[in-house]
Amino acid sequence: MTPSPSASGAARLVLVGAGGAGHEVAAMISSAVGWRDARGISDVVFVDDVARGPGVVSTVEAHVPRPGDLVLCTIADPSARRRVTGALAEKGAVFTTFVHETAILLAGAELSHGSVLFPHVVVSTSTRIGRHALLNTGALVGHHVVVGDHVSVHGYAQLLGAVTVGDGAVVGSSATVLPRARVGAGATVGAGSVVLRRVAPGDTVFGNPAVVVTPAGRAAGRP
Repeated sequence: MTPSPSASGAARLVLVGAGGAGHEVAAMISSAVGWRDARGISDVVFVDDVARGPGVVSTVEAHVPRPGDLVLCTIADPSARRRVTGALAEKGAVFTTFVHETAILLAGAELSHGSVLFPHVVVSTSTRIGRHALLNTGALVGHHVVVGDHVSVHGYAQLLGAVTVGDGAVVGSSATVLPRARVGAGATVGAGSVVLRRVAPGDTVFGNPAVVVTPAGRAAGRP
């Protein structure tokens, strides 16, 4: 299903962010017929401040939610995702949650609104996934893990038992956070890294074992 302008009165899914992640989510939803039908969604559209092209109906700033619209934010950067979802919530946007049909959520897993689970994600029991979290393909969330709001867990990363990940953190592709370790709010764990105990809020760490490469307050951007 190609994102396209909605017919008058039709329920829409609005994807905020027409970058790579947004197009991946659109492709997943195109085959999720049962998910769409259960929510009465007939059209998928994008809003984006930068991208233009088919399916992009407005900028984020100009977007006004329609009655019946459901919204998912597919911006990978947590700080931008937090800012945009906050602005849209003030306009009355209603956020939904998308779980790919191949993802596994065990009994006792708690998933908050606005979150997106890509293919083959596994979320174990007694876990809590915060608002507007993105868990990319093959990510593993172990038992008693707490993932904060606006967190990005990239492909094949592993959060093992009783890990805590603070709001707005990034866990890079194929990184491993060992049991009971803590990743602070706004921190970044580089791809392939192994976190043994603790990452301070705002720090960027890399390596095995993970060490600080950019302390909090000095980061110019995320790797």
